[in-house]
Amino acid sequence: MIAVRVFRFVDWTLRPDLDADAPPTTYALRCLNLNDDDTACGAESRATTDPAEPQTWAFDHLRRHPGHTGFAELIERPWVMWQGGSK
Repeated sequence: MIAVRVFRFVDWTLRPDLDADAPPTTYALRCLNLNDDDTACGAESRATTDPAEPQTWAFDHLRRHPGHTGFAELIERPWVMWQGGSK
């Protein structure tokens, strides 16, 4: 008996998931500065779908911690793989 193998080559596409049922894109900011004892602050705003909310948090954080002026933006955006057709 001879074994027969069939290979199917498929194109895949990766794209942001913009479907109605996709999870929302969320935004947050994390403080990049050091505390007085040289430990990382690492304080973070809450993740939200409104990109302006983390910016408000950053100003509040600066008021509480003068000198904490460096932040990293944390964006979580859903992506999806789509299977194309065979070649």
